[in-house]
Amino acid sequence: MKKIYISAFALLSCVACNDELDQLPETGVLADNYYTTQGNVESTVTATYNQLQALYDYYMILWGEIPSDNTYIQAPNSNGGARDLEDFSWTSISGFVASIWDNSYEGIFYANTVLDVIDNVSYDSESLRNIRIGEMKFMRGFLYDNLTTIYGGVPLVLTVDDPSYAFDDTRAPVEEIYPQIEADLLDAIALLPENNSPGRVDQFAARAILAKHYMKRQALDKAEAQLEIIVNSKKYNLVSIDQLYGVENEGSKEDVFSVQYASNLDGMSEGSRFYYFFTQPDNQGGQGAMAMESSLYNLFGADDLRRAFINQSGNVFYINKWTPSPSSNRNDGGDNHFVVRYADVLLLYAECLNENNKISMAATYLNMVRERAGLGKSTAADQAGMRMAIAQERRLELAGEGHRWFDLLRTGEALQTMNAFFQAEGRGITITAKHLLSPIPQSETDITEMEQNPGY
Repeated sequence: MKKIYISAFALLSCVACNDELDQLPETGVLADNYYTTQGNVESTVTATYNQLQALYDYYMILWGEIPSDNTYIQAPNSNGGARDLEDFSWTSISGFVASIWDNSYEGIFYANTVLDVIDNVSYDSESLRNIRIGEMKFMRGFLYDNLTTIYGGVPLVLTVDDPSYAFDDTRAPVEEIYPQIEADLLDAIALLPENNSPGRVDQFAARAILAKHYMKRQALDKAEAQLEIIVNSKKYNLVSIDQLYGVENEGSKEDVFSVQYASNLDGMSEGSRFYYFFTQPDNQGGQGAMAMESSLYNLFGADDLRRAFINQSGNVFYINKWTPSPSSNRNDGGDNHFVVRYADVLLLYAECLNENNKISMAATYLNMVRERAGLGKSTAADQAGMRMAIAQERRLELAGEGHRWFDLLRTGEALQTMNAFFQAEGRGITITAKHLLSPIPQSETDITEMEQNPGY
């Protein structure tokens, strides 16, 4: 954690320079000496959002898809250890292991910094100050929710001190971190508006992430209540399939929480690499890092409108939900990434309702997603059948968007599903309980006495 703290402070200086706030000395600086204006704080709020760009540009999507039965690495040369995800050969030095950790903790550092100083800085209005506090509480809760899913217990850091101080290297158990995640997200709900500025999280984004957190903890009554509020708000709708993806459709009624990217902005530094990494290799720069398993492709019925997002190259199928960069820079795509969209909410709500023995209500929300895809109503007649139908619909609806492995972990189906899949495919892979968590980055255990996850 020591190197994360120092690098985050260096990044903060860079953010300030980019915003022409270049009066920072080159050596260490105390927050009290720097955070004297609203502009200083706002630059750090922006830096927090920027960490989401770094997280969701590649690894978080791969982590949610490649270890699952949805997709595999087709690219001959995988990037940053991505192929390790496919056969569960990941180690503490696999690239994604450190990248997700570092970007998450840098985001937490920025959020903590804002929360530490914002009450001592003059703001245009108390309303804006409270919104920013809500955003940072959301960010911290959201990042810790991801970290605990991926790594299990992690250091719980809630304050920022002098940069000469190093973070405590003790891993807090998840039972200690979960209440903090819940508290942060509840605070965010209380402080955030129902409609925030474009690209910023709002109250309903916080409710959606809190609901997912509750579902991870099997607190399904609490999750249902949060999702019900989102559904009953009438703020969101399912848009037509042909208006769901693409830069021209961003900000639609389906967008609950998305990470923002933009082409040709700030020296082409705000774009995404989705098209380049995830679509089929072609003359527009596709790398083919994520191909669809044929077993998933075969689940799409002939009348399923979502087949429009699948491209075939020979006997390989690719998910095609992204658009290429408008310039020659293949890393400058403009597509935002849905972290939560309304179809996700409806299917989570159906899942909670079904598990809470409200099976007919669950069918209502499942069928809304199916009918948008051009399909008939589900024929599931009991709780077990409905459970399977919802899980399959989530695979079809959210394919390639980074949800499947999270879903398998949340529902406790990861080991059974993946071992059955590997056996059916004849791949000679067997996973065990150790594979349900990523290892802690070697760079962290080398410089601290942080305990590694069992088996790594």
